[in-house]
Amino acid sequence: MSQQQAPSIGRIVRVPMDPATNNGADEAPAVITRVWNDTTVNVRILADAAPKAEDWRTSLVLVESLNEGMGLCRWTWPGRV
Repeated sequence: MSQQQAPSIGRIVRVPMDPATNNGADEAPAVITRVWNDTTVNVRILADAAPKAEDWRTSLVLVESLNEGMGLCRWTWPGRV
């Protein structure tokens, strides 16, 4: 996996979402709130719905594409499929 940039606090990434809780969309932007290493971060999700406790996620792992498995515990850079 080629990494274009290093994660840092405040950067925008993409995360998978349950469409039922995100106005029908299966992904959302998120802001990095903590960087554990080059592939693992915590985020605050900017969902297209009212804020909920689930809008915070921890220890998400970088993937090349959100189409990869692993449930909701993954993230990717904008512009990736």
